[in-house]
Amino acid sequence: MSKKDAAAGNNRQLILQTASRLMMEQGINYTSLADIARETGISKGTLHYYYPSKDDLIYDIGQQHFTLVKSNILRWIENIRGQTSFAEILKVVIGSFLEADTRTMLHLYLLQEAVLNNEHIRQRFQENYREWRSLIKEELDLQFKVLQFNEKEARALSFIIVAIIDGLIIQHIVGGDAIPLDDIVEFLDR
Repeated sequence: MSKKDAAAGNNRQLILQTASRLMMEQGINYTSLADIARETGISKGTLHYYYPSKDDLIYDIGQQHFTLVKSNILRWIENIRGQTSFAEILKVVIGSFLEADTRTMLHLYLLQEAVLNNEHIRQRFQENYREWRSLIKEELDLQFKVLQFNEKEARALSFIIVAIIDGLIIQHIVGGDAIPLDDIVEFLDR
């Protein structure tokens, strides 16, 4: 990799980190490209070179977020497959979402954008939800052979688990009562 390519990668990463932080602090709609350029210490022209529009930047933030979540889930499942119960897998996967405050807030902001008005982010959520459900369903197929879940039941449960994760993320951010993760996982593992 040339120095120019390395510098471009570093600039892009700095822009993504700064934009993510500002968007979580101020909200996506209240964060301008000018704010991001100023905070990053680069010119607006340089920022526009990497990201011609705010949607392009939001898309890359979303892509980075989904890639990180997916790789963490895959790595963890691969490391423990066959060594622990499905309940423990669920506990770690759901818990990892809830413990990562920055990623959790970003997930909620991106979800809000997807729901309200950003078709690009909505499509990314649709694609990633399909991938997450597929990963969960594959794990269900492996873990629940003993319980003899059929294809339809494993697919339905994969939808429920993704919905639970989103719901718990919202509850975690809003606050209030501590989330009884052990009890939730124990109930799901019945």
